[in-house]
Amino acid sequence: MVASIVDLVIRYGARVALALVLVIVVRFLHEMLKVRLLFYRLRKQGLPMPQWDFAAGNLRMLPDLMQRHPKGSQQSEAFAVLSYEFPNSDNCFYIDAWPFTEPLLVVTSPDLAVQASQTYALPKPPVLAKFFNPFAGGPNLFTTNGPEWKRTRGLFNAAFSASNILQHTPHILEEAQEYVEILREHARKGDTFSLDKTTCDYVLDIIGHVAMKARFHSQRGHNPVAAALRSSVEWHCQDEEMNPVIRWNPMRPIMQWYNGRTMNHYIGIELDKRYEAWKQQKPSTRANSIIDIVLAEFMSTRPAGATLDSEFKKWATIQIRLFLFAGHDSTAATIVYSVYLLSKHPQILSQVRKEHDAVFGSDISAAPGMLQQHPELINQLPYTLAVIKETLRLFPAASALREGQPGVYLHDKNGTKYPTEGVCIWIIHGAIQRNPNYWPDPHAFKPDRWLVGPDHPLYPPKGAWRPFEHGPRDCIGQALALLDIKITLVLTLREFDFQDQYAQWDREHPRPGPKTVFGERAYQIPQGGSHPADGLPCRVSLRNLTTR
Repeated sequence: MVASIVDLVIRYGARVALALVLVIVVRFLHEMLKVRLLFYRLRKQGLPMPQWDFAAGNLRMLPDLMQRHPKGSQQSEAFAVLSYEFPNSDNCFYIDAWPFTEPLLVVTSPDLAVQASQTYALPKPPVLAKFFNPFAGGPNLFTTNGPEWKRTRGLFNAAFSASNILQHTPHILEEAQEYVEILREHARKGDTFSLDKTTCDYVLDIIGHVAMKARFHSQRGHNPVAAALRSSVEWHCQDEEMNPVIRWNPMRPIMQWYNGRTMNHYIGIELDKRYEAWKQQKPSTRANSIIDIVLAEFMSTRPAGATLDSEFKKWATIQIRLFLFAGHDSTAATIVYSVYLLSKHPQILSQVRKEHDAVFGSDISAAPGMLQQHPELINQLPYTLAVIKETLRLFPAASALREGQPGVYLHDKNGTKYPTEGVCIWIIHGAIQRNPNYWPDPHAFKPDRWLVGPDHPLYPPKGAWRPFEHGPRDCIGQALALLDIKITLVLTLREFDFQDQYAQWDREHPRPGPKTVFGERAYQIPQGGSHPADGLPCRVSLRNLTTR
């Protein structure tokens, strides 16, 4: 009897398994046919795309393309170079790398980028949710569209206003001074360390306080939220990962679930603290952390309960997870790249230091106190801002993705129409911002681009600088990012000299193949956002100053 039941289970189980396999195969073939027919029609119209065939799309050309670049570097750089191979188009082309990516219209021209993000304000595609879910845990400000996005953006606009962000200066200074002390310790030891990791820990501490008045102390020790977020970044597989062993590693979803559960738990505790603080100080002036402002707005139309509304708590947890990721990731990378570029250009670094002396005096120890009392001084640094903008031009933290729509065509300067239905528009910021058709000497670090007038040859072209994007979906946190970066540069550049240790790193970690992108050893790698290769190994030394 038992044997017959087991036999029945095995027989029917095999049939169910076979049926599932058939469903998966049929669905795979259906999607493949749909994508290949789309590209077949695009090619028949004579629209630009690399070598393509019906069986493999453009996959056959990708290995050779990627071999021209260092292993682990971003695909976007390879596609930037590829875009120059289509001289009859305005630097755009279609790519069929299915099933590894969605069908793509790659845009490396500012004119087409303006059309996609501003003229038509195309929505964010569903594929972005797959990228952000391990970090945010659900629908969020970055990935949603329509009324849901408008409602969320409206709730957060006040919290991210320039005036409110400036009020966070004392908290940023507190974390920045800890960062400076850690750099002093490295200077005394004379060791080589990862400037990227050190800076990520630092900026995470800033955003934890700005987002929800939580002190992470991750610069000095273990914090469960910060550790879980960084673990998610390390485990997260980027879209360009072609190795199926890594791409479909069964441990990845397990670790992402565990990290998400950890973040939700501890953020929930902090939200409960903010709710209790709101109840106790009502109706006094509201606090200015991001979640305090949003909580006050949310509670303005409903009575207070014994505990925080569960739906609001779940929604707020997702948004905070997004801010923790996006708020630290790109800012940290920009700080690191600013320091790296200035260390390679001592004359420009000297001008930055002179500007800081002019605003804060020659006693470098006075700057934190001056900013504490007069945070508006940070906006009197035009040359420092020019350095930051030029750094972001050369090393933007990310690119943009939009979803094509029926009846929407992008038009290049030659009058060619590019249908967007059925494809994602990939706006590659790094390629646009290094495009030689629009930028003189595009790979050179020239902060003066941002200080000359419209008649000067170096003057930035319209729509060609896009690190924070443009249009209604521009980065809500750009004022905070610029404030963090400027304060950090003010507190570090006059006290320390930085020197990358890539030569030593390459001797200790030899590997074959190319080692630079656009001539830079600190090329960008996908690690959440874009970060310098190998964490930018660095040594720091104290400058020989009579006052500190």
